[in-house]
Amino acid sequence: MKYKIKGLIIVSVITIILNIFYFSNYTILLLAFVSFSWYEFFQKKKIFESLEIDYDLEYEKCFIEEEMEYRINLKNNFDEHITLTVSPSNLLSRLKPPFQKLILKPYEKKKIVFTTSFGTRGIKEIGYISVNYKTPLGFEFWKTKKVEKHIEVLPEFIYSEFNKEALKKLLPGQKSNIRVLEDVTYVENIDEYNNEPMNRINWKASAKYDKLMVKKYSHTSTGKIFMFVDLNLPDGIPKDNIFWKSERKIYEEYALKAAASIVRNQKLKHQEVNLVVIGKDIKKMNSNEWIDYYDLLSSVSGTNEPKYKLENVVENNFPYFTYEDTIIIISIHLTDEIIPNLIKLRAKTSKVIVLVMPYGFRVENEGKLDIKEHEIFRVEAIDLQKKAIILEENHIVVRLVSPNNSLTEVFETI
Repeated sequence: MKYKIKGLIIVSVITIILNIFYFSNYTILLLAFVSFSWYEFFQKKKIFESLEIDYDLEYEKCFIEEEMEYRINLKNNFDEHITLTVSPSNLLSRLKPPFQKLILKPYEKKKIVFTTSFGTRGIKEIGYISVNYKTPLGFEFWKTKKVEKHIEVLPEFIYSEFNKEALKKLLPGQKSNIRVLEDVTYVENIDEYNNEPMNRINWKASAKYDKLMVKKYSHTSTGKIFMFVDLNLPDGIPKDNIFWKSERKIYEEYALKAAASIVRNQKLKHQEVNLVVIGKDIKKMNSNEWIDYYDLLSSVSGTNEPKYKLENVVENNFPYFTYEDTIIIISIHLTDEIIPNLIKLRAKTSKVIVLVMPYGFRVENEGKLDIKEHEIFRVEAIDLQKKAIILEENHIVVRLVSPNNSLTEVFETI
């Protein structure tokens, strides 16, 4: 707890001087007022010292632009009321309201609710709660408490269907129109027997309905997905180019949105996804829950001067690939060095999909830019289209994503 009594001291000194040299009824009244102010100071000091401050967060994880409650609990442990101003954070710029005034009655406990949201992903610190008591009597108290919790803001995802994974390996987990293998873990329906083989009759269901019944199962046939997300500025792009330096940060957010969208879509279909993010460090994730991937995606970041190269990371993972797998690569640019690796990769796996998005993509509810495609891309990106022709000849799917394309539109062309 801290306090400021400079104003009260100045008034007290002036009052004493006036009573010594200009003693009168008015100076006596002034002296009484100063005495009362000092009494109030010590009383409010006791109340303020005993004041209990606590906090609570509605969520410790949220999505970008998702509103959440931030609650402050105050308790007055004294037998006098006090008027306070509460500022819940010195770091959260979107707090509504930014502060609140309240009166705490004797022994009252009160909860104050604020709302906040975040425009960017990452780990967000809350900072300090500040409680202030100010009076015209010439003194002021304030108390701060550090909020030990933080909020993890998860990356935004776009609702889009990605159904381009290779259908090869006979594994449970993926509903498929290609009726290759029944997945007995997913029952679609129970139907009346109709000339099926006798071994398909479910006797428990038949006894329950008093007629012959058979269970209809889902069918599955997918391999694993390996997704490589490169957040760095690769070789082949001028490192001192101001445009690409600033564009990389924008690309980073779009790349993570795309990755988050694909991961969530696949995990909801019980598909195995191995995620590798190449940034300042290399981060990997393989989990049964899509939210675990989002924890990783919320905290990663790239750099303009990387230690790790996409082509090397992909090459190091070659031993883990099988012919049933689908490889997805998201990058701001493709260098000449990675092309041989992509061709080797295609020979070792079922499908290779490369999404190059130097300027991000169009969110579904946004309008298209009134500009021609060839006027959007810089020279470096246009040169990439020539490489894409070579890769397509080797059955590697390469898509140069335009800011006029939505994710759904891109996926439909694959």
